[in-house]
Amino acid sequence: MTRQATGELAATYERISDDREGRELGVERQRKDNLAAATRAGLTVVGGPPYTDNDLSASSKARKERPQYQRLLADARAGRFGVIVASTSSRLTRKPREFEDLIDLATGHGVRFLFVSSPTFDLNTAAGRQVARTLAAQDAAVAEGTAELVAREVAHRAERGEFHGGPRGYGLGADGRTLVQEEADRIRAWAGHILAGGSLRSIATELNAAGVPTVRGTAWRGEVIRKILLAPRVAGLRVHDGIEYPSWSPAIVPAATWRAVRAVLESPDRRLNDSTARKWLGVGLYRCERCHGRTVKTTYNRRGDRAYLCPTCSRTWRADPIDEYVEGVLEGVLAKTDRRTRLLPARAADVDLGGLETEAAAIRANMAELATQRALARGATAAALSAGLAAGERRLAEIQAAIVAAGQADPLAELGDDPVAAYRAFADVRRRQAVVAAVMSVTLGAPIRGRAPWDPERFIDLRPV
Repeated sequence: MTRQATGELAATYERISDDREGRELGVERQRKDNLAAATRAGLTVVGGPPYTDNDLSASSKARKERPQYQRLLADARAGRFGVIVASTSSRLTRKPREFEDLIDLATGHGVRFLFVSSPTFDLNTAAGRQVARTLAAQDAAVAEGTAELVAREVAHRAERGEFHGGPRGYGLGADGRTLVQEEADRIRAWAGHILAGGSLRSIATELNAAGVPTVRGTAWRGEVIRKILLAPRVAGLRVHDGIEYPSWSPAIVPAATWRAVRAVLESPDRRLNDSTARKWLGVGLYRCERCHGRTVKTTYNRRGDRAYLCPTCSRTWRADPIDEYVEGVLEGVLAKTDRRTRLLPARAADVDLGGLETEAAAIRANMAELATQRALARGATAAALSAGLAAGERRLAEIQAAIVAAGQADPLAELGDDPVAAYRAFADVRRRQAVVAAVMSVTLGAPIRGRAPWDPERFIDLRPV
């Protein structure tokens, strides 16, 4: 990028706010013009990585950091160059506050500015600083006015249920309205998998093994699938400023199913990525008899055998024989049980899921206020505020359960005509856990120690649900 010249050292800066195609054509054109202007002015452009921020806004509403702009300022303060070349002053910034940083560069470090397509002014003079501040205020006003127009148009489109453009969403065609049936079927299957206790990772693993690409042609990750399932569009909805509108695209899954999936995926107790421990059947499923805690941890005993560990009382149990016993009993139950008697009750048609979510949001806001007040309160007042928080937590738990129940899938209903074979075929431990939990509860008592004979009935309590 270095140009042969004998003059003062300079750096060029290029930026474009919107590069939907990702081809950086706008910044390439700016760089070409900036280098030509530097050559005409007899400047020597420093080498190294270019100071270029592609697809990043510089308006007062911008939230993303501009890393190359910050590097430009730091190098200017360090004296690496004395002139900054840009297409216009607005390419550098549209924020009046940031323009003060440029003025500080000029007055404190002697940096000059050369603009290719707009008048150049000297920030080392009072007149130049006045022009700069005036232009900065005008640029900010134009940017903010444009942002307001765009926001109003987005709101109007949401109210009218119109397509707003953008990249193709999985399950939909390029027009945003037509279903891609094969992809839509996969999304429905994913939703059922999650509601039946399955994991995101297992979905991604199966897709990658089958050679199914994402919209961008890349490999699947659990987080990508999570974002798709959480998108309101899969339920035929669009959310703008917290308000739901009918979407321009048809629903892929019912709204009740989508809300239930969202409740499951956004639960604080759910890990977004399965850990090694989650590969064990009893993690988060078996309970300790002594303290009623869950064996959410795993460990290894002195002989190197897998073991379950109660995090409260630190009891440990050898894992393999327990899992074998539990699954043996389970398969016996599955082989004899009429699955038609195990299906979940019919969903209530009159459940106001939107109303429940609105109530939950109001409760959370109220709880945040109560928590702030409790931090400053003492005595009886603090106790009363604590009671209010506890009541709010109980109601939130009830709402969460109602939302999940409205779209819940019965893990036993998907086992088919041969439930034992179907259960054994589950590679996803969450699916196996969901089947166990639908049939029985598992409580572990005092573990067998020493040379005592193995007798699972002495310390494993299995009870039908």
